[in-house]
Amino acid sequence: MSEPTPADEHVLDLVGLAAYLRLRTFSLLAAQAAGAPDLDGAQRLARIAGRVVRHQEDLLALGEARGADAVALMSPFDGLLDAFEQRTPASTWWEGLLTGVVGHGVSGDLCRLLARGLSPGGADAVLPALADEEHEDDSATTLVRSAAAADPVLASRLALWGRRVVGESLSLAQELLGRSPALGELARAAARAAGVTDGAGAAVGSSADVTAWVLGELTAEHTRRMDRMGLAA
Repeated sequence: MSEPTPADEHVLDLVGLAAYLRLRTFSLLAAQAAGAPDLDGAQRLARIAGRVVRHQEDLLALGEARGADAVALMSPFDGLLDAFEQRTPASTWWEGLLTGVVGHGVSGDLCRLLARGLSPGGADAVLPALADEEHEDDSATTLVRSAAAADPVLASRLALWGRRVVGESLSLAQELLGRSPALGELARAAARAAGVTDGAGAAVGSSADVTAWVLGELTAEHTRRMDRMGLAA
């Protein structure tokens, strides 16, 4: 069994964040499924929403096994996405779908990155519930890619929208790390585990250095995500 790291004490903070984000993602997917332009799209999104709920239930079960109430676990993050959603009002169904793909994608990437700050045992307990639905064959990414390939004008518009959404998503991630000492410590531990150093070759220690590394990692993952959708990042 692996030795716990100091960051392991914050595993419930990570579980609470991830569970809350999954809950909000489910709500978005359900709304998008209801307004889908065709039955195929509605069924795909319903299936994705089902996976999101199952993963959220796995996270809550993990928290409950450690003595945490499900609602209490998520309550510190209640309202976290309100300002983000106010700043990214979609004008079309496709923009709403892309908001979900990008926003959920960045939030999922952040949670998986923070899990890298846990001990191997701690990470093994959490990561299965942080699976990335984007790589499933019937993912929302697949829907966007097919539509973008068929309509260059739509692809151009969605590429612009994706830039706006990722900017807001990265700002939210930065704000979250700044306001939560527990998540900030997980990020620092993840950076050290990755061997990230400052300009002098020492392990990163300042919050600014750690946050810059996190945002760089999230941006790189976003670029790969946009490539999978056939959109310019």
